[in-house]
Amino acid sequence: MFQNVIGFLGAPFTELIIFILLVAYIVIYRHDKRLAGFSKLKIFILVISFIYFAWMPIVWPTLIPSPVLVLSVFGMFIINFYFLYSLVLARIEWPYRERLATLAQEPGNQEILRQIWNSGKRFYYCYYIFQSLVSGSNPAHFLKEIATDRVRDDIKDELRREGVNKKLISLNLMVIFLKNRLACDENLPEDFKAVMGKIIDDLGQHPWIEEQVNEFLRITLETPEDLHFPEWSSAFEQCARDRK
Repeated sequence: MFQNVIGFLGAPFTELIIFILLVAYIVIYRHDKRLAGFSKLKIFILVISFIYFAWMPIVWPTLIPSPVLVLSVFGMFIINFYFLYSLVLARIEWPYRERLATLAQEPGNQEILRQIWNSGKRFYYCYYIFQSLVSGSNPAHFLKEIATDRVRDDIKDELRREGVNKKLISLNLMVIFLKNRLACDENLPEDFKAVMGKIIDDLGQHPWIEEQVNEFLRITLETPEDLHFPEWSSAFEQCARDRK
């Protein structure tokens, strides 16, 4: 049985048919968002590499030595395997990136976090599966640790990116944070909580304060040096001119 499978995959025309089917799949589903990460440059490189290995075995199979024929077929197999592997990764990655974008709009949704972890773990497990085999440690532990680190970093990057765009880090989020902290603090008397809750609500309803706080948060994220030394740019330009 195993020998039959090896013989089937070891035929040049079998590898050619598999490659044509993979390319046809890309062409048919080229507008599928799940394949957005599969670039045209990668497809072009794969096609050129496959032609390089397939030319002699298919056009003149009887004119090349047997070792060269085996090497060429093996090269075709590796390209097909990598092609299929890249397709699977692209389809797995898209739901993960989509859920990351959703998290930035609904940061308090715990269900989205669970979906991000599940889809992110699935993606990074597939992405690093081969590295785990040569990592020198337990592959299962290696995959779990690296998936945890990468998903955590992706969440931080997504939240920070949305924060810089003022879609997440804003006065509204700060008000929600203060109200949650106020409600969770068991050491504060209820009268104080009621008074502070009203002050916080009033703070979040004033358009001018909202505009100024949002601008402060934007500067904090993008150019924090402008807060403690706003004249740095003009001072630097003056120093540069004095050095000439």
